[in-house]
Amino acid sequence: MEQRERLWTIGEVVNHLRERFPDVTPSKLRYWEKAGLIRPRRTHGGHRLYCPMDVERLALILNLRARHRLPLPVVRAMLDRLEEDPALNLGAVEALLRVLQESEGEQLVALTAEEAARRAGISIEQLRRMEALGLLPDGVPNEERRYSLEDVALMQVVRDLEAMGVTCQNLAFYVRLVRAQVRHDVAIYMPLVGDLDTDAERIGRFRELHRLIQALIGLLYRKYVRRALMRRWIRRAARSSRR
Repeated sequence: MEQRERLWTIGEVVNHLRERFPDVTPSKLRYWEKAGLIRPRRTHGGHRLYCPMDVERLALILNLRARHRLPLPVVRAMLDRLEEDPALNLGAVEALLRVLQESEGEQLVALTAEEAARRAGISIEQLRRMEALGLLPDGVPNEERRYSLEDVALMQVVRDLEAMGVTCQNLAFYVRLVRAQVRHDVAIYMPLVGDLDTDAERIGRFRELHRLIQALIGLLYRKYVRRALMRRWIRRAARSSRR
């Protein structure tokens, strides 16, 4: 039997989001609909119905408005960026927003290595080390590299991890992990789009696949981390009790 997608009423959506965003109201959702930020479905009687992706989109809008105080045109631009790039997630959006705010809205996309390093708060040596380990992909061999604000955001994340004591060599593991996951995801994705006719449909299918895979990874990660930490705590407690 085909499983039907759950649809939420506006009251259910508000109650669901209010735990994280106490200021959310039905009137805000209606206003954002008029502004073109969200497009819920309608019943024959004209009542709004929201799918899970609509609820996720509303949570992002609330996050951008409440935490970053961004005006609606900027929020709309970020939502458009997410639609253009199906693999972009909220964590990446947060990192990009920080760079955009530090840049005071300046949309430079062709920075030299020196300019990018200065904006990221790192040295040229750190930048080159990140490149050598694959933490800054997309460079063209034998050409002078130019860097986007997205590259600067990536540099800042690596910088913050290094400040916590994580070395670039430690992070090289995640480069290998991401590359392996991308190869695996693409192999899964390709057979799933053979029956789709348009780019919009293919992007939508990939976005849904990516969302579900990331949810799976996140939930599995939490479980395995808890189990690993619990084992370590139990061993530590056992050693302490023998002293």
